[in-house]
Amino acid sequence: MSRSLKPDLKEFAPPAPDPWAGFLGTRRLADHIVRSDGFAGHSSPYVLFEEMEDKDAHLSSLLQTRKLGVLARPRKVDAAESGARAQEIAQWVDRALTSIPGWNGALMHLLDALGKGLAVAEIMWGFDREGRLVPREIKPRAAERFSRGAAGEWRVDETPSAAGRMLPPRKFVIALSGATDERPYGKGLCEKLYWYWWFKKNNIKFWLVFNEKFGAPTIVAQHPSGLNDRERERLIDVIDAIQTDAGVTIPEGIRLELLESKRSAAGDTFRSLSQWCNDEMSRAVLGQTLTSSEGARSGSLALGEVHNEIRRDYMRADAWLLMDVVNEQLVRPLVELNFGMDVPAPRWSIDLSPELDLTAEVGVDRQLLQKGDPLPERYFYEKYGRPAPLGGDSKLQYDDSNVYQYHLQFGILTVNEVRAKLGLAPVGWGERPTSPVDTSINTSTPGGATGEDTREQEDESENEEKKMKGQK
Repeated sequence: MSRSLKPDLKEFAPPAPDPWAGFLGTRRLADHIVRSDGFAGHSSPYVLFEEMEDKDAHLSSLLQTRKLGVLARPRKVDAAESGARAQEIAQWVDRALTSIPGWNGALMHLLDALGKGLAVAEIMWGFDREGRLVPREIKPRAAERFSRGAAGEWRVDETPSAAGRMLPPRKFVIALSGATDERPYGKGLCEKLYWYWWFKKNNIKFWLVFNEKFGAPTIVAQHPSGLNDRERERLIDVIDAIQTDAGVTIPEGIRLELLESKRSAAGDTFRSLSQWCNDEMSRAVLGQTLTSSEGARSGSLALGEVHNEIRRDYMRADAWLLMDVVNEQLVRPLVELNFGMDVPAPRWSIDLSPELDLTAEVGVDRQLLQKGDPLPERYFYEKYGRPAPLGGDSKLQYDDSNVYQYHLQFGILTVNEVRAKLGLAPVGWGERPTSPVDTSINTSTPGGATGEDTREQEDESENEEKKMKGQK
């Protein structure tokens, strides 16, 4: 029996058809959330996700941490090749992107796909001064307005019942997070966090009822029997006034007492549930809790560094998602429209290199230089984030000849000891130690440190003193 080594080129196990697709369209949210009370009254999952971010400060802070962790990193455009033409194209693409008004806001909107699963933005094309097509603006669009057809094409829905218009090529930027064949609209973090948000929301609702009931003591009024309706209404008004007024008047024969709450400790249950929901949200979004909690639980420095490294892993994954979207749907069209279909496109990238311990790096660089390994000057300016001086700028520079001024001034080293450290020959008078009262050595000039002209200065001082004595 012969076996064929040729693989099957057709799709063998396509996604199972959705039985509700004819009525509801392709589903964008899990069934258990659609059937829940929290989804009732929302026109789309994205409206629900907006409410979750707007009304839960902790959830909003977690998602902002993920987004800002990416946007805070340096960005650049790397040429596709080493030639001059490729470098020129890369520089032009970099200028075109950074010149877009609200460029950071557009990137922030595309990162909404992390929470919602889908983010859509429209490119408004225009011409620059050289006549090239560039994005004049990138406008965020509501994700619920867009759908996918049977062949996977994207459409914009103008009415709920009619089929939408197919999106033109190179016109929209679409970011997806967690998308699969079964979930073509992605699966965002808000869907994973829904139940924790729902539990926390209802927990706070009952917590407020508890505080209203047991936060203030209950007022008990004792009165003689036989009060008429008017007197009873007056007594109720007095009880209501106690909540806000500093003092009240009551008729004779009526006594008011405060019934203190005996269940004050029960409020810790509500607080514990809210904190548990916040911790679970933090684990789902950041992978840990130490960088998001406010110190309810302490941990070692090593554990905190591990948790922070986990957060950086999430940041790197988010950066790769954003880089793929920008390069495929923005940079590639820019090059095709202006330089041709066959020109390799540069790559817009986010710097994902780890944060350096500059103190340790200085020591490594010093050892490399001492070994004789050449390093370009721009390497130091770029690595340590310092501006390179321009042609006419005055420079602040380390001066080896003045490094021992303090040692000479206070008699710590002799002149010959300093000269030996600087690689200079000793002088005959250089063994005499200096002291704070020895002002004959000028330490404000390079000669004062090296001893080249110090003796001449001493002779001039002695001659001036003799002249002064002779005149007297």
